[in-house]
Amino acid sequence: MAKLSQTQELKQQLSPQQVLQANILQLNIMQLEQRILDELEENPILELSEMEEKETSEEQLDEPQTVDDEVSEIDQKDEETDFDWEEILGDPDAFDYKIPSEKPDSNTEIPIRASRSFQEKLLDQYRDLNPTDSQCKIAEELIGNIDDDGYLTVEPILISDRFAIKENEVIKVLKDIQNLDPPGLGSRDLRECLLAQLKRYGPNQLAREVVDKYFDDFANRRYTKIMEALDCSEAELNEAMDVISQLNPKPGSSILGSGEEKDFIIPDLTAKEVDGKWQVVVNDPSLPELRISQRYKKMLVEYSKQADVRQFIKQKMDSAKWFIDAVEQRKLTMVRVMGSIINRQTKFFGKSDKRELVPMILKDVAGDIKMDISTVSRISNRKYVQLPFGIYELKEFFSEGIKTENGEQVSNTVVKDALKNIIQSEDKKSPLGDEELTKLLNEKGYKVARRTVSKYREKLKYPVARLRKSL
Repeated sequence: MAKLSQTQELKQQLSPQQVLQANILQLNIMQLEQRILDELEENPILELSEMEEKETSEEQLDEPQTVDDEVSEIDQKDEETDFDWEEILGDPDAFDYKIPSEKPDSNTEIPIRASRSFQEKLLDQYRDLNPTDSQCKIAEELIGNIDDDGYLTVEPILISDRFAIKENEVIKVLKDIQNLDPPGLGSRDLRECLLAQLKRYGPNQLAREVVDKYFDDFANRRYTKIMEALDCSEAELNEAMDVISQLNPKPGSSILGSGEEKDFIIPDLTAKEVDGKWQVVVNDPSLPELRISQRYKKMLVEYSKQADVRQFIKQKMDSAKWFIDAVEQRKLTMVRVMGSIINRQTKFFGKSDKRELVPMILKDVAGDIKMDISTVSRISNRKYVQLPFGIYELKEFFSEGIKTENGEQVSNTVVKDALKNIIQSEDKKSPLGDEELTKLLNEKGYKVARRTVSKYREKLKYPVARLRKSL
């Protein structure tokens, strides 16, 4: 027999305003601009300030204050009555940020520079080879499955099954594509990509043999084994390695950069020193200024006795107010977070050219500005500040502390820099293992474990010792 039980628990539930505010905080300047455009499209009560001013002057509203007073009275009445919050809260997507998708029917007038994808450019090149109609269809299918790095993301046999043809016919078209400009596009792996480039640019036969027959040994830096197998000298292998090192492992990047948009960093903040004091300004000149439509304020008064109309307008008006407040709160919070960072990172923002970070965690800044750690995390992630000496992501200023032999705390970025210098100056014929790197860092006074050194090395994008070896 089922047993009934009753439990009591304390559970925190975020209000719609808090959910919206948290989502707005995590957006960078470009995402926020798109979000505002989406909100203007979805909520008729939100309008641009210049639009509001124009409509106000045209309608010649004599007593706007009276309308606001009446709206305020309706707000108070709504608080005293049973309001259907389930209907307002029923659609959680209303407060969630979505990655904007292309909307062909959008009325937003934003100038867009016409550009052609590298797939289209590649197809044009292939058509210059005078292929048959069947080969063109195969090429379109192949090129449509090439990623931004230039690699084929589908097996040729799947395309042959789709067109009910032999796989050899697909492979023949694929080889032609790989010989287009730049060579290597459409390759299925790195070996095939490098071979396609060597056929075009590499007169060095030894380089082709290394990649073709001993690619695994080459990738794992087993140079002695390669020299024995190919009966070549170290000098000859060195020359072949120089040829291979000049090849492009991501051929798609070269054609992508010639015509398509790349990601650009637009700083959310600008900080500069004026008369010995740092000033922080939010970089938002492109953001439209929002207001609540006066027309809908009047409608709320005019239809105050019609519950369904009043509820719809009230819902949209609350949503508009929350959105405007969330955008303003984002601006104020970013300035406060950056101000706390500047106050704590005096060595970095000081007069000295040596910019050194001190240990600082999210909790430190959260305590300074009297906000939650999650708020500081959202603000610092993917937000950039323009400084006189460069552009920095806010999260770069946060780091854990590492103890030195004399008991002092230094930022782990200092240890990473020391590790980077050791690796860059090591003997490339006999690179240092993680144990040796740990020993050298300990000798410099940094008390770090081997697993910490391994983690830092990986973050600095340095491979293990055997893969850093060169002739």
